[in-house]
Amino acid sequence: MGFMAKEEKKAKKAKKVVKKAVKDKKAVKKKAKKVVKEEKRPEREAAPTETWEGTTLPKSVMDEIASVAEKRNMNKQKADALAKHIEEAYAKLRAEPGEAVGIIAAQSLGEPGTQLTLRTKHYAGAAEVSVGSGIQRVEEIVDGRSKAKYPTMTIFMQEPYSKDKNKAERLAKSLIDVRFSDIGEMKEDFATKKVSISLNEEKISERGLDEKELLDKLKKNVKNAKIRQRKLNVEFAFSKREPLLRMRRNFLKLLNTRIHGVRGIEKVLVVEQSGEFVIRTSGSNLKAVLKLPEINTEKTITNDIMEISNVLGIEAGRTMIFNELRKTMDENGILVDLRHLMLLADLMTFSSTIKGIVRTGITREKKSPFARAAFEETVKHLLDAAFKGEKDDLQGVVENIIVGQPVKVGTGIVELIMKSK
Repeated sequence: MGFMAKEEKKAKKAKKVVKKAVKDKKAVKKKAKKVVKEEKRPEREAAPTETWEGTTLPKSVMDEIASVAEKRNMNKQKADALAKHIEEAYAKLRAEPGEAVGIIAAQSLGEPGTQLTLRTKHYAGAAEVSVGSGIQRVEEIVDGRSKAKYPTMTIFMQEPYSKDKNKAERLAKSLIDVRFSDIGEMKEDFATKKVSISLNEEKISERGLDEKELLDKLKKNVKNAKIRQRKLNVEFAFSKREPLLRMRRNFLKLLNTRIHGVRGIEKVLVVEQSGEFVIRTSGSNLKAVLKLPEINTEKTITNDIMEISNVLGIEAGRTMIFNELRKTMDENGILVDLRHLMLLADLMTFSSTIKGIVRTGITREKKSPFARAAFEETVKHLLDAAFKGEKDDLQGVVENIIVGQPVKVGTGIVELIMKSK
């Protein structure tokens, strides 16, 4: 009996050991699964705000406070005081829920706009590189015009061009768009069917061109004619059967043929800026200039907003609208809150193309017929909406003002009623 009891005890003990091993194995598997799950789970990004001793500010502002405190060797007390002061200023700048930011931005830009000058252009340096300024420039930007009236480029160069004025000037000259009409004169004698083109030696040397190369190009472009050359004068004699109209058309086309430089760049000026030489141009062709190996592609810019957005993308276009408006306001000594300029730039570019604040731009895309009618061509928009059977949900500000309803702005967004006792 004693032997049997001992065996039973041993068997029970063995079962317990097996059960424990199985349990441990399951626990290990469970733990492993948990670890794998935790590894797979994507890391959640930290919230955009951080707390600095009780103050809540955006992370970028906090980082800036920290760097300033480090540079100035501030102690904890001073750094906390700075953070508190910035938080108070930040709280004042925040827009309240329901604030009519659009109307305020329109007033902010429209009212000082009346103080802008009516000067059409000013000159950047002695070589008269025209730059649009004042009210015309603001109109041009806000209307989202396809071409700037006074397109200019600021071209930054790689070394050694940016440090050597002579090399910079040679590069600048090579950019000028030169055509035969710029360096020569044409004389026509229709009675004898002769046309002569005289090249100007002074203009050729001024632009750093090769005379022989020019004469060869000139001869190559004219067919069915006897050619006589005397120094820089080339005479073309045609047969009596040659139609006069074709002769004239071909020579006018020849005079307009580009022989040198980048299309669209009319004038250049080398100026010194922040310790390096920079080329300022009258006329613009960003796409072609950025392909040149001597150019610093990261800094070179044009004031033609449409060209910027086509070459560099809509975000660059948005930044350029903001920068150009800010520059025009600063030139005229007008202070405008930058957020109003940003709001306008966002409104013009949110649809991935630049749309002006004109009847063919932003207004055309509004869903509400009342909102479209409130801007321009009122009768046309209302008739179109009536013919198409359009429905207005009265969601915007303009529509509700037209029908005499409370506007959902400011206190109008609150829908609470207080019970009186």
